[in-house]
Amino acid sequence: MLRIVVLVSGGGTNLQAIIDGIREGIIRDTEIAAVISNNKSAYALERAKMVDIPCEALSPKDFDTREAYNAALFQLK
Repeated sequence: MLRIVVLVSGGGTNLQAIIDGIREGIIRDTEIAAVISNNKSAYALERAKMVDIPCEALSPKDFDTREAYNAALFQLK
């Protein structure tokens, strides 16, 4: 099984398409392990919550450098 993390920033229409594709069997042997957004108010996070997908918001604005943000992003589980 392929476990993926979906990065989102807005409404989550692409995320919803992936969720639907998995549910309908169009996308096989795949599980969304998590959803991560750089926007704490992204509706995509609500879409993830509605189907019990773990989600996290992490904004680069909260870090002094892009390198620090990238390091924090890679540490999310």
